[in-house]
Amino acid sequence: MSDKIPCLECEALVLPSTAERTGGLCMPCKNGTRKSMEQAKENAIKERELDKTCPFRAYWRDLVDRVYDESLGFTSLNDEEKLYYSVYVLIGEVYNGGFVQFFDNTSGAQYRYAELGLIQMQAKESLALLRKAKLSLFGNQSVPIDQEERWGVMRQMTDEPDIDNLDTEFYKDTDNLDNKTEEFAIKNGLVQYT
Repeated sequence: MSDKIPCLECEALVLPSTAERTGGLCMPCKNGTRKSMEQAKENAIKERELDKTCPFRAYWRDLVDRVYDESLGFTSLNDEEKLYYSVYVLIGEVYNGGFVQFFDNTSGAQYRYAELGLIQMQAKESLALLRKAKLSLFGNQSVPIDQEERWGVMRQMTDEPDIDNLDTEFYKDTDNLDNKTEEFAIKNGLVQYT
């Protein structure tokens, strides 16, 4: 058996036969995945550092922990916390799977809080899009808090509405929701930021 030799880029040890086929590179360097792996590691380090230093991230983690703690839950949040939490959940759900995902998941139970939060944050464009999505999926009915009931109402729609265009408009973020949620958190004393 032959001894391994170092990759010319990263110095990982590779078989001589591999090095011969790849011009002296290991397969991750040859395929370009080594750079993306290293970039992902660097990004993870930055994200962990932000988790330690950013008061908004720390506050968000605290809210999520409280909401998912069975002894506390969403009802344990004060009114401003409910609005902040619901708007952030709306943002995450829409960016992950669109308005349909927001209403389809448990997050749909917080529709009214997300709506009120957008009103308080003066996020007029996002509010209009949320209301259009609600109208497309539920008509003039209120959004049921119970998830199965929401599913039932959504399934009753004879023609599945095409609301992808609303998702696309939301992604443009004309309201700059990150800034508005941060301003809301500071104004309402949810986060101390200097």
